[in-house]
Amino acid sequence: MSFEEFKKEWEGQEQGQVFHWSSQQSDDDKHQLLNDLNKINIKEVNNIYKKIINDKINEKVVLSYQGFDNVKSLDDLTAEDTNRWQDIGYDLIAEGKVGILLLAGGQATRLGTTFPKGFYDVGLPSKKSLFRLQAERVVQLQKLVQQQRSTVYKETRPIQWYIMTSEATHHETIKYFKDYDYFGLRESSFFFFAQSMIPCLTPEGKVINETSSKISLSPNGNGGLFQALRDSGALNDMKTKGITHITQYCVDNILIKMADPVFVGYMYDQGADCAAKVVSKVDPEEPVGVMALQNGKPFVLEYSEIDKESKYLKHHDTGKLVYNYAHICINAFTYEFLQRIADKHLDDLKYHVAFKKIPYADTHTGQRTVPTQNNGWKLEKFIFDVFPFCNKMVCLEIDRKREFSPLKNSAGMAIPADSPETCLRDLCQLHRVFIESAGGKVDITESQLIEISPLVSYFGENLESIVKDKIFTLPYEISTFN
Repeated sequence: MSFEEFKKEWEGQEQGQVFHWSSQQSDDDKHQLLNDLNKINIKEVNNIYKKIINDKINEKVVLSYQGFDNVKSLDDLTAEDTNRWQDIGYDLIAEGKVGILLLAGGQATRLGTTFPKGFYDVGLPSKKSLFRLQAERVVQLQKLVQQQRSTVYKETRPIQWYIMTSEATHHETIKYFKDYDYFGLRESSFFFFAQSMIPCLTPEGKVINETSSKISLSPNGNGGLFQALRDSGALNDMKTKGITHITQYCVDNILIKMADPVFVGYMYDQGADCAAKVVSKVDPEEPVGVMALQNGKPFVLEYSEIDKESKYLKHHDTGKLVYNYAHICINAFTYEFLQRIADKHLDDLKYHVAFKKIPYADTHTGQRTVPTQNNGWKLEKFIFDVFPFCNKMVCLEIDRKREFSPLKNSAGMAIPADSPETCLRDLCQLHRVFIESAGGKVDITESQLIEISPLVSYFGENLESIVKDKIFTLPYEISTFN
C-alpha cells in the first residue's frame, strides 16, 4: 500500500496519531515510516489491545493451584537410569531425530553493547564468545555420539540447529556464523529465522512513535517462537528432516548442556511431549516462576501470583518446598507438540503487559525523547504458556552450578548477579571440578581462570589421559593443541 493508503487505514482504526508530523515530513522520512507500517497489521494490534483490556476486566487471581511433582532429580538418579536415558539420547541424536532450538534475539544492551548477546566474551583465556562455546559443544557432542554408537550406526547424522533471532540481530547473527565457517559444523545444519515485532502502546491503546518517522517496535516475546516456527518454514524443515525431539535454550546461559542426551532420553522414555529443566529455589522468597498444576495441567506460577503461605509450604516427607522447582527456560518439545501448537493454539497464547519507559517522539519536533517514568506497554508472549496444552510433561531437576549461569547484567549494576564475572566464575569452577574429578589438580595461587575447550570435552568426559596426576598453574586453557 502507498503512504496515503496506510494513512487512511490507520485513521479508520483510530491510530492516525502516528501521522501527526506527515505534513512536514520529507519523502525519505515517509519512506522510513512506511517500512515500519508494512510490518504491522493495525487491526490485529487493536484486537490484541481489546483482548488485554477485556482480560484485565475479567481477570481472576490464580487461587487454585497445586504443586508439580512429575520431577526427577539428577542427584537421585541411579547409574542405571542415567546410562539408559543417555543411550536413548545418543540413539535419537545418531538417527538425526534431535534438533536444537536457540532463542538468540537479545542484544547485550544491559552489558553496554548493541551487538547480539551471542557475540559476548565473558573473559575466558580463549576469548571465545557464547555462540562459539555453544557451537563447539555441538561439534564435540556429535563426535561423542559417533564414538559411543559406532557399533550400532555406520554413520551418524548431524544435529540440526534452529536459531531464532530478532529484527535487530538477524543479519549480524547469520554473518557471524558464516564468517567463522559455522565453527566446523555444516552450513546445511542451520536454520535462521526472526521473531515478529509488535508496536509499543500507550495504556490507552495508541501506537507509540519513537520518532516522527519511526514506530516504537519490540520483539513479541519468547512465546512468539511458535508462530515464527510456522511462518518461517522451520516446522516444515523439521518434518522434512525427520526431527522428532527439539531441545530449546536461551543464548545467555554460558553453562548450557547442548542437546543433553540424558534430558532427551528421559523425555522419550517417559512418553512426554513437553519437558523442562528446573532448579530448586534458593529460598522461599526467590523471585522466580515455579512449576505448578492448575486443573491438572502444568503451568508456570509466577512469583507475583503465589501467596505467602504457599511460598513456605513444604512436603512432610522430604522437607522440600511444594513450590520448589524454578523454570529456567530450558525446555524440550516433540515435533508433534510444536505442530499442534501451531495448528490449534496460537490464538490461545495471550500477550502479557510490561509497563516500561518507552522512548517517544516529541509532539512538536518529532525527535526521540526518553521519558523519566513509565509511559507505555511492551507486549510479549511467554514460552511457558504452551505447557497446559501438552499431553504429558516431565521435569528434570539439575544443579545450577553445573548447568545454569545466565548473562544478563553488567558488573556495575546495582544487582551484580548474572554478570560476565559470575558467568566466568561459574564456568571456571565447573571446569576445575572436571579436572579434579579426572585426577588432576589446579594451582590457584595466581589466578582462578581455568578453561577446557569444548573441542576437548563436551561435559567433563575423556579427560583422564590429559589431566591425571598433573598440576595446572592458573590461568590455563586446555585446548586441542595441548
